[in-house]
Amino acid sequence: MLKLLTKQQSTKRLFSTSISVSNLPPSCTTKFHPTKPQATSLQHIHIKGQQPYSLGSKLQEHIAQQCLTYKNHQILKRNPHLSHKLSQLPEPTPLKPLIFSFEFQSVYTGGKREKIQTTLEDISKIEHLKHCHYIQTDRGGQVTYHGPGQLVVYPILDLTMFSKLTSRCYVSQLEKSIIEVLNNNSSFGLNCQTTENTGVWCHHLHQENELRKISSIGVNVRKGITSHGVSINCNTDLKFVNDPQVVMCGLDGYKQTSIKEQLGHDVSLNFVADEFVKQLSGRLGIDQKDITSVELDPEEFEDEKSLLEKLDSLVHYKQ
Repeated sequence: MLKLLTKQQSTKRLFSTSISVSNLPPSCTTKFHPTKPQATSLQHIHIKGQQPYSLGSKLQEHIAQQCLTYKNHQILKRNPHLSHKLSQLPEPTPLKPLIFSFEFQSVYTGGKREKIQTTLEDISKIEHLKHCHYIQTDRGGQVTYHGPGQLVVYPILDLTMFSKLTSRCYVSQLEKSIIEVLNNNSSFGLNCQTTENTGVWCHHLHQENELRKISSIGVNVRKGITSHGVSINCNTDLKFVNDPQVVMCGLDGYKQTSIKEQLGHDVSLNFVADEFVKQLSGRLGIDQKDITSVELDPEEFEDEKSLLEKLDSLVHYKQ
């Protein structure tokens, strides 16, 4: 729950919540692999430039809705009592798994837990304090920051097209993919791990016993279709996530870190995105040779419709 503390309380914070303990299994060691032809290849689309969060939401929802339409069509097809309705519907096109990567303009977003608890007064105060917008979303989790220097990755895929891939194991694979990139990539060599709290945590460079959060996870799963995903603090301005007046992800008393803070220099968000896509794809049983990566610049498109048409052409599975 997200709430305001009273002025009488010794620590004055705009947002304070109890610690959310993840009930994920300690490990999902099953080997996953695609069970449908359209799931054997993956499209990675990096959206160029610092974009408004609203654009990211619109793009992922456009693709997620198509995945849901296809899924509903398949459900009708298998049901003899409902299949007669198919004649009234156009045949939807199956989509390949897709991973968006973004860098957003500064924004705070609230997960489902905040939808009921957060008041307009709360939102007004955080927007006034941090000079950026607060947007309510349908992902899991609580309050999260997105902004310049932070990589945001949205995988959109159908979990049921991969053997034994439950939503819990999917979150576990996201965490493991991030850790593999940050710990074992020769460019980083950090010391990151999971804890009882969802996300990825890093041993602080100068205080080895102190864990700081470096990556947050908040997903939405509808009929097996995933949306939203992960954020990784690359060159993030940590004043937005370590302000003592704002509690991030419901974890009061914890701080966040970034790759830049750990290494002392900026890193390429595109490089981190590519490495993450390779790791997650491998864990899903998708061969690297079947990953296609492109960069799209929204500024190069005449209007939103033409951008969405380009997206469709990239992710529609050609049988």
